[in-house]
Amino acid sequence: MPPSATTVNLTLTRAQAEHLLRLVSIAELALAEHYRTGWLPGGSGDATLMTRYVGAVRDAPSLEHAMRGLGAWVSNQG
Repeated sequence: MPPSATTVNLTLTRAQAEHLLRLVSIAELALAEHYRTGWLPGGSGDATLMTRYVGAVRDAPSLEHAMRGLGAWVSNQG
């Protein structure tokens, strides 16, 4: 069952926002590779953790709009 929609205000510096965007992009690449090939990380416990995250992402509301807005904000900061 997806979590209820909640709005959170978060104050980030430009550097923090860029870091967050990079982390989300890396996660999206890992998920895309998992969906494409079934790949899971090989470290101890990492595959279990990623499997749990894949399930959570599948059931969660999309962050696409929020991340696009954050990316536009970072770009406008110079």
